[in-house]
Amino acid sequence: MPVQIPDISREDFTWLTQTYGRDSGYSHIDTKESVVHEIFKDKVLIGTSFLNYASYELSFDTPELHIRKSRLDNYKLHDKAVLITDEMNEEDADELIMRWTALIEELKLLEKLNGMTNAREPLEQLYLDIFKEDDAEELINQLPEIVSPNVLAIWEELHAALAATGNVVEFEWQEFSTTGIATLNELAPLLQAGITLEAPDAATYEEIIAGEDFAKEVLDFVNEQIASYDLKIVAVGPGLDEYQSFACLDMQDFRLANALLKIEELCLVCFF
Repeated sequence: MPVQIPDISREDFTWLTQTYGRDSGYSHIDTKESVVHEIFKDKVLIGTSFLNYASYELSFDTPELHIRKSRLDNYKLHDKAVLITDEMNEEDADELIMRWTALIEELKLLEKLNGMTNAREPLEQLYLDIFKEDDAEELINQLPEIVSPNVLAIWEELHAALAATGNVVEFEWQEFSTTGIATLNELAPLLQAGITLEAPDAATYEEIIAGEDFAKEVLDFVNEQIASYDLKIVAVGPGLDEYQSFACLDMQDFRLANALLKIEELCLVCFF
């Protein structure tokens, strides 16, 4: 059965290639999954996290979308593996539309952010969602009159506010089962609720490692322990990285849901 071609509009393709395309390619890193996409003036190369390094080259040489899939013939051969072209399958189609949609949404949000003259107002709104009322008012008063509409500048302000309320810690993902759990237990919302997270035993940790998404498995493991408290531990920051910041947010009264929308508008990552 023929694979259904993903619905990728020529309008979005043209906007992307005209705005970000370079003759030698513009590299864009997916902030949530560290997957790299290359944007040229006449084509876009969408990367994946598949073990066979599958990628999809998109172009509109004709009025219709053209997709060229490449992958390693046998990723287990490592350096001896050969890059070949291959037919698209249903998994490829799903992966492509997911990656494409995320790319377009992320860059359009970034464009909107860069079009601002001051990011203070959306940051104020975020503070009202993630901090207690008294804390939020005090932290808002400490914001500079102008917050640069720059992801790193916004994160610097948010990180300082989280630190001031004892609600941010950092560690490397690989340290999760050793020092990571102890570090998470220092988060103020957990201390205030009298919660002590338990580290995984050896068998559970092996299951976490074997999962498709290590970061998601880690956060699922800790959040299962606090589900009855309406709290959620999240990875937060400009992106997901080996050395990650974590916070614990309140889920009551849709506060986390509202915060997620504002965090997205500010082009930050809140992953759980």
